[in-house]
Amino acid sequence: MEPFTWSFPNGSTVSGILSIPPGSNYEPKFKPLIVGLHGGGYDCQYFDGDSRHTAKIASKGLGVPFIAIDRPCYGGTSSVLPIPPGSSFITESASRLHSHILPHLWTKYGMPEACTCVVLLCHSLGVAVGVATAAAHAKDETPEYPLGGLIVSGLGHQQHPDAVGATATVEDEPTAFITMPVEVKDKVMFRPGTVDSTILQQSERLNRPVPVTEIDAIIKAWIPQWRETWGAYVTVPVLFAMAELDLYFLGTQEHVEECVQACPRSKGVEGIVVRGAPHCMELSHWSSGWYARCFGFAIECAATYGYGGIVNHM
Repeated sequence: MEPFTWSFPNGSTVSGILSIPPGSNYEPKFKPLIVGLHGGGYDCQYFDGDSRHTAKIASKGLGVPFIAIDRPCYGGTSSVLPIPPGSSFITESASRLHSHILPHLWTKYGMPEACTCVVLLCHSLGVAVGVATAAAHAKDETPEYPLGGLIVSGLGHQQHPDAVGATATVEDEPTAFITMPVEVKDKVMFRPGTVDSTILQQSERLNRPVPVTEIDAIIKAWIPQWRETWGAYVTVPVLFAMAELDLYFLGTQEHVEECVQACPRSKGVEGIVVRGAPHCMELSHWSSGWYARCFGFAIECAATYGYGGIVNHM
């Protein structure tokens, strides 16, 4: 995919990659602009691992624009550190997306490409930011972009007993970053036999440091209170997925059902367990199938939004 870096009038920047297919007679009548939010320890390249594990295949095949950004504090996107007292990494990142980044993406690509709405595709720690952004959008009486759907995977509130924790605390290092060794990271992101050796050859290239405050926010803000603080306000349709062999959060139907119930105002929440899949589905043998499901759901969201089925239609 093609890289980009943009600057805003307030001096902040956002970087990422994009796939904007040329128009054709086969593209959907109601077309979403899909925006990818990567997890911790990765950046936008997570959605473009190699030629076989990339959102570009579905983007080109279906004629749907796809943009993956570096979330705040990753890549060339401006930092939100240090976090103000009383706030969290999740809240500050969501505010940056809702107020600056997504309106810009919509104006620069969504409108010119005749898209119907934005659909967020979020993985792992990026889920927290995506859900918080959807909540902020629902509370905003005059949002500057139309949000039509939310796709999330790899983050819940029931932790796996073997989950790997942080090695530093935010009290000691409020602006610090930690980098997981590649050999350790691959063992928790994948299970043996779930990933091509070609992707493991990309592990060093894809590895990025994680803000300690992001991990701290997941432990202290997300896990205990995400349902009340953010999930309860989400109004758009949601596709919620957990990989069965996830080693961070439990990939069980019971856990998924609890997460589905956390969004009671949504126009419809679909919860699934992807059998046999590891945490990083986008880089695994499930990549093509998962992307096909995500793009299909996003197109459904755009169709629903397009004919006026969403209450907050702009």
